[in-house]
Amino acid sequence: MKNKLITKEDADKLAANPGLANKSDIAQKVSTYYNGNNIAPVCAKLAEDIFRIMLKDVEEKVRQALSEALKNCHTLPSDIVESIINDSDAVATPFIRHYQNLSNEDMYKILNIPSIAKQKALALRTNLPSEISQYIVKQCPEEIVGVLITNESANISEHTYSSIIQKYHQNQKINELLISRSELPTSIIEKIANSLSEELKKRLILSHNLPNNLAADIIEEVKEKAALKISEDYSSDKQIEELVHQLYSSNRLTPTLVVRSICMGDLKFFEYAIVYLSNTPILEVRKTLFNSSADFMVRNLLRKAFIPKSMFPAVFSALKVINEIHFDCCKSNRKNFAHKVIERILSYTPNNDELSEEDIRYLVSKIS
Repeated sequence: MKNKLITKEDADKLAANPGLANKSDIAQKVSTYYNGNNIAPVCAKLAEDIFRIMLKDVEEKVRQALSEALKNCHTLPSDIVESIINDSDAVATPFIRHYQNLSNEDMYKILNIPSIAKQKALALRTNLPSEISQYIVKQCPEEIVGVLITNESANISEHTYSSIIQKYHQNQKINELLISRSELPTSIIEKIANSLSEELKKRLILSHNLPNNLAADIIEEVKEKAALKISEDYSSDKQIEELVHQLYSSNRLTPTLVVRSICMGDLKFFEYAIVYLSNTPILEVRKTLFNSSADFMVRNLLRKAFIPKSMFPAVFSALKVINEIHFDCCKSNRKNFAHKVIERILSYTPNNDELSEEDIRYLVSKIS
């Protein structure tokens, strides 16, 4: 088939038996010829007309065979591309997945077609542009976002990663897919770490070559949350004091752990932590913490316990929420309490302290 589009034998065979096999064979031959480097314009037009006729064939398998044949073409007229992508899923998906010359406009149209199969095929395209990835996260269902994350060749910007974390921060499946991705920006790893379970955090550290300081921070956070989980199960002052003493003796009573405890509503743990860190009797600690007219005394106590000044707003926010809602650390919902503390921190505007946006993000991450 050097000089002819199809041979006379091909035409005779098709005329005698216009079945699926012969039509598929013709589709393959014409598309191969069309995709050649030396095809004349008149022959290209004839081939395109054949494609248009075959795309109207009543048999889906004929159109499917043509789609398979055309998916590797360098370029096709826009009406043929549109006809294929608007066909059934079986016809359209292989073409959507592999045809290299889809424009961004074509891809936006596909993502707006109510077809999970077509959206999934597009999310799996090689070297998917970053703007398309962003559109998928914004407009498509979770299933398609998950497919996008598994596509290692897809270009995903840090902004898009941030959108995924914000939209699916409590979604275990999406989090698992994210940490399984071979490369993640360090800034994204820092953001996602706060929403992961302890098990996923361990996998995150093992799966990615994290900077030593970031890995250490994640490990420390796992330990802190484990300690507070133990504290939740204790009710008596004696049990909690023994836990605090154990942590203090092993140098694990860190400022972040102490501040996290008060922000999570673990008031007794916080009180005894301040006792040990500041060497102040428990009664004096309690008297100082809830003296609403003596903020300076609370500040002095926190300084004495070596709590960083940047963490003071979180402590004051938690204490004010406790006073406002008459919080009972044994009976109240600690998750709701933590949300109230976060709200308080976000609106924190003290007279003498400057709380930067970075400080706010840091404090909120320690509570989340």
